[in-house]
Amino acid sequence: MRAVKENRTPDFSRFTCAAVCGNMSAEELQDKVNMRKKLEKAQTLHPYPVRFYKGNGYVTYINDPAKGKRRIRAATEESLWVHLADWYENQTRRKDVMLPEVYAEWLETKRTPRNGSNIRRIEKSWEAYYVNEPLSKQIITAKMKDLTAKDLRIWAENLLRKNDPCDRKKFYRMFSIIKNCFEYAMDEDNAYITENAWEKAQKKINRELIVAKDTPLDEEQVFTDKERQLLKKYVYEDLEKYPHNPTSAGLQILFLLETGLRIGEVCGLKFSDLKGSQLSIQRQANNNGVQEWTKTTHGRRDIPLTDEARRILQDVADYNEKHNLHAEWIFQSGNPNYDYRLSYHAASRKLEKLCRRIGTVSKSPHKLRKTCLSILLDNPNVNDRTVQRFAGHADLSTTYRYYNFERRTKEEQAEAINEALKL
Repeated sequence: MRAVKENRTPDFSRFTCAAVCGNMSAEELQDKVNMRKKLEKAQTLHPYPVRFYKGNGYVTYINDPAKGKRRIRAATEESLWVHLADWYENQTRRKDVMLPEVYAEWLETKRTPRNGSNIRRIEKSWEAYYVNEPLSKQIITAKMKDLTAKDLRIWAENLLRKNDPCDRKKFYRMFSIIKNCFEYAMDEDNAYITENAWEKAQKKINRELIVAKDTPLDEEQVFTDKERQLLKKYVYEDLEKYPHNPTSAGLQILFLLETGLRIGEVCGLKFSDLKGSQLSIQRQANNNGVQEWTKTTHGRRDIPLTDEARRILQDVADYNEKHNLHAEWIFQSGNPNYDYRLSYHAASRKLEKLCRRIGTVSKSPHKLRKTCLSILLDNPNVNDRTVQRFAGHADLSTTYRYYNFERRTKEEQAEAINEALKL
């Protein structure tokens, strides 16, 4: 099809987007002037003619760094030149883009109504390892296209040496940002760079600078049956000994042992979540507030309550009544700063004291969850899939890998091995 006409020097004053008239506000006038400058700049940079084809509109070509020479078209001459103006402006910007700009754009794509805590962790890592880290000054002030794999490898290794020892988890916190930023910059929708230098650099980082994390000892991860008995004994002793102490943190600890809940889940429990012998898990809470969703979609679940769990709940209800706590939450306090919920850290503080009393290493409330799930996995009458659903895990491998620990003492383990190997 032959071109009907060709136009290398369009009259931009005819374009609505750049036309100026007398009744415009100062802001509107500035927008028109800026667009006219963009169009004129595009005209000086654009090497190909614009042709009009009957039935096909206005057609020209651009030199795309990612795809080579490619054809573009538009229904009107104005819309084609506006597209060219935006494209050349972006190309100019892409040549000069730096890591902080890409980081800000990438982080915005990650924000959702439900991942505020994850965003805060990313922001803390950005501040610690990039903005406030002298070793990173060269990385965040250079144009991304000018950063070589060698530059990035040397920077990463120096950062690892400064933060020694560094395990894989710490490595991820330090470098997941630059990894994601380079991938974002390489994406064809952005095309800020044409080569992923970090991908090459990461392959050459000296792996001896990354230490293997020691396998946690079972006795540091779970409570033995004897320790569980002592926890229960001391919790109820304290309730008797300190009747005017306004905290049900001890009862919360015992409830965690019976339900295997995450501490955030138990902090957000309401009495309305009780459905007979079932407990509906549908939210989580911390000292910053309540979120009407669980950690994952599989975290929203109904779990059966043991006889002991129901007894603990009755003790909690009695405790609340005794201390005139009448909020909707199961585990309450008199503190309005947390909407009268028990503090997110109350169980941690109480458990730390109890661990000292029973003579075991200090353990977090999450170890109560690990203990509960390990007990269930040990029981031959409870199917592993049941444990997975009880825990709120998406995959059974998560339950096996992170929640299956030996709860017996070394003496009990030795006796079990002795019995197993007998002829």
